[in-house]
Amino acid sequence: MADKFAVGVDFGGTKISAGVVNVNTGQLVSVGKKKTRQVSEQEDVLKRIIAVIDEALLASEIDVRKVSSIGIGAAGQVNRQKGILIDAANIGVQDLALTEPIAAHYQIPTYLGNDVEVATLGEKNFGAGRDCSSFVCVFVGTGIGSGIVHNGELYLGSSGTAGEIGHMTLFPDGRPCGCGAFGCLETYASRTALAKCIVSDLQRGIDSIVRDKVDMTKGILRAKAIASAVEAGDELVIQNVVSCARYFGMGIASVMNFYNPQRFIIGGGLVDAVDLYLEVATKEANRRALRTPAKKLDMVKAELGDYAGIIGAALLSRSGAPALNMV
Repeated sequence: MADKFAVGVDFGGTKISAGVVNVNTGQLVSVGKKKTRQVSEQEDVLKRIIAVIDEALLASEIDVRKVSSIGIGAAGQVNRQKGILIDAANIGVQDLALTEPIAAHYQIPTYLGNDVEVATLGEKNFGAGRDCSSFVCVFVGTGIGSGIVHNGELYLGSSGTAGEIGHMTLFPDGRPCGCGAFGCLETYASRTALAKCIVSDLQRGIDSIVRDKVDMTKGILRAKAIASAVEAGDELVIQNVVSCARYFGMGIASVMNFYNPQRFIIGGGLVDAVDLYLEVATKEANRRALRTPAKKLDMVKAELGDYAGIIGAALLSRSGAPALNMV
């Protein structure tokens, strides 16, 4: 089988990544990255996406004429037919046209999906979901999102927004969420939530080895710093990881009771770096779920790591998603 290449773009709340992917094998040929900025100007977003794609194409040394398609996975709710990012609470944009200008710039058919949807596609084809026909893929990062595979097919829901596990309500009068609601799961269990809890404790004078590694004004703490603190036995960080992981387990238990999938595939930088998070979440999900679905709990790490979104986005042309062609 001849090699076939596509570009995948992972447009998230923290960074924009792009890669050239061999869609027959799932091999990632090259990668480009830039930090995501909180912006509202469409032109600035498009320039950054194009710059990252160009970086990946240059590093791949593959003629752009050999690239069959471009796929974009964006963090937020999307209109796949029109190629529009409708709302992205963690990025700060609304009604952002993505695929038409990208397709016009490169003269290549371009596709759009939700970032977790495309990461789920990656895991389904080349990762931890290869041998499973019914699973939920959950990614913990700036926020928390999930993709659903049912009978071997990606399930999008009647409005195309299925899988918003991060916005299930844990506490009706809880912490405010970027979506406009209160008490959402991601305000208690995401990496962002964990960092905010750690910052709050530091501001109250509790000591920790991460004090010099955290951005106290923005509440940013990287997963690697959290992992190092856990390994060093830092009590403040460990307590907060356990607390956030327990909330995550509560959310998983609710999905277990409702959907009863064969498997949960859990990914994201926090999960990859901090084993304690997944260990505690698994125990909490088992403890809270009904006895029968809990017996079938199969909770594993995502296999594609940071590249699940890129690889999955490159596969959008094979998923039946509508393309915005060259104009």
